Amino acid sequence: MRRTDPAKLLYRCQNGDQAAWSDLVDQFQNLVYSIPSRMRLRPDDCADVFQTTFLQLSRHVDRIQSGEALAKWLAVTATREALRIRRLSGRATLETDLGPRGLSEVVADEERSAEKAAFAAVQADTVRKAVLGLPERCRELIMLLFFEDEVSYLEISDRLEIPLGAIGPTRSRCLDKLRRMLDRETFED
Repeated sequence: MRRTDPAKLLYRCQNGDQAAWSDLVDQFQNLVYSIPSRMRLRPDDCADVFQTTFLQLSRHVDRIQSGEALAKWLAVTATREALRIRRLSGRATLETDLGPRGLSEVVADEERSAEKAAFAAVQADTVRKAVLGLPERCRELIMLLFFEDEVSYLEISDRLEIPLGAIGPTRSRCLDKLRRMLDRETFED
C-alpha cells in the first residue's frame, strides 16, 4: 500500500470521506500503537490508547491545520493518553512522572519526544512499505540481511539459492531499487 500525503488525507477526513478515515488509520496505526508500547503498557491499555487517540482525532479533526501537524498531533495525543492510563493503573504517580520538574516541563518534553517518535515511526513505516513493494527476491534478501538476527551469508545463499559471491552485488542492486522507491515516495507525495 502506498502512503498517501497526510495533507490530502486530512482534507478528505475533514470533508467527511469515510474511506480517507480508514486510510488515515492504516497509515498512522503503527505510530499511535508504538507510543504506549514504548511506555511498556499492557496490550489492553495500548489498544485503549489507540482507540482513544483516533476517537479524539475524529472529534477534533477540524482543529488540525496541516498535514505536517497531523503526525505530531497523533503522537502527542497518544502520549498524553498513555501517561493518563499509566497513572490510573497505579504504575506511576504524578510525582514519579514529574520528578523535580513541573507539569508544563514534562508535557513539553513529552511533546518533543512524541514529535521525534512520530517522525521516526513515519519514516520506519515508509521504509517498511517500500521494502514490501520490492520484487520478491530483493524483498527476501533485504529482510534476511536487515530484519532477521544474525543470518550468515552462507545461510542466505542456501535459503535464496544464490551463489555466495552474488549476495553483495545483489544486495547493492536491491538497496538501489529501495532508494529509488523511497525517493519517488518522498517527492511524489
